[in-house]
Amino acid sequence: MWLFFALLSPFLWAIIHLLDSHCVEKVFDRPWMGVITSSLSSLVTFLLLPLAAPFVVWDISAWDIVGLALLTGALIQISQAFYFQALEYSEAGIVAAYSNITTILLPIVSFIFLDQSLELWNYLGMIGLVACSGCFCLLDQSVSGRSRSFFYMLLACSAQVGVLLLEKHISEHISCSFVVFLLVTVGFTVSGFCPLLLSPVRKAFKDNIFSLKTAAAIIIGIEIINFIAIFCGQQAVRLGTPSLVAAIETTTPAYTFFLSALLLLVLPRYADRRVRHQFKLKLLLVSLMVIGVGLVSSDLTLASGTF
Repeated sequence: MWLFFALLSPFLWAIIHLLDSHCVEKVFDRPWMGVITSSLSSLVTFLLLPLAAPFVVWDISAWDIVGLALLTGALIQISQAFYFQALEYSEAGIVAAYSNITTILLPIVSFIFLDQSLELWNYLGMIGLVACSGCFCLLDQSVSGRSRSFFYMLLACSAQVGVLLLEKHISEHISCSFVVFLLVTVGFTVSGFCPLLLSPVRKAFKDNIFSLKTAAAIIIGIEIINFIAIFCGQQAVRLGTPSLVAAIETTTPAYTFFLSALLLLVLPRYADRRVRHQFKLKLLLVSLMVIGVGLVSSDLTLASGTF
């Protein structure tokens, strides 16, 4: 079951990548404004809380775990801030490929802190996925912005590693996934509003209000898909292994590529024409990624220690 959630999550992230890229190019005066708009949109989640509350098992027993959940939400926002900056320099598919740096970092961190080891074919699948993603990175037509977007995504992926490990630890102490999701959302929302405490940020946001209002439907839609993607990712981590979940999520560039190509055929005026660059090579890389997913999702032997 973890594989279903792990495969659904990158598909949703691919949609988000395309919509975020549109907002960075057409809507936001500053890329980091996506952090504030995501927090605004996340407030919709709390409107649904009264409906869900009677059916939720509130099994919170330790406030330190609550603190970790709030920290997880803040780390997601930090990761998003660097991600939005990267989108300013590279197309959505390339940025999605850079996000696979997480797959390199997570097994190393998991081995050090969780004492987790995988089978040889799992590692071979990871290597294949990362290699394919690296090839996607080399296809970046924006040579001048390549190093900047890579640097920003390196920071974003480092934060994402922390998110995955914390989610696994939290899920071991709070059995109700909705409670975990809610606590993480609180941390996500509050941390996203923090930049508004700075006067220059408030002024820049106020100047961008008109464009934001015209794109309100898109922004809200992004956050709805975003929350579903986060929930799927949390379920995958809860049911599976963080390293494997991160490896499966390396298929996001493949999904992004297919969706970009489809958009180019159906709605060319909204599409990024750079997707045509090295089209056949990208198709080959996607095929290799499918093989990598098959290797990564094979049965594994896991030795778990303590966090």
